[in-house]
Amino acid sequence: MPAMSKRQLIDEIRQYNTTVPIAFLAQFDESALSQYLEHLEGARRNETRINTWVKREPKMRLVS
Repeated sequence: MPAMSKRQLIDEIRQYNTTVPIAFLAQFDESALSQYLEHLEGARRNETRINTWVKREPKMRLVS
């Protein structure tokens, strides 16, 4: 599949995220837009991964 133009990437992104302004997306290059589009498509397919580890807080115990 040939690489999409910047305008095509923005149009595809706005199909998933309708609230993002076109002017905001236009600030990014094709590579960044392509990565964001892949992220949105993965989220749509429920393939998102959490890349950070969240430490669980120890449960508080009542001391008398």
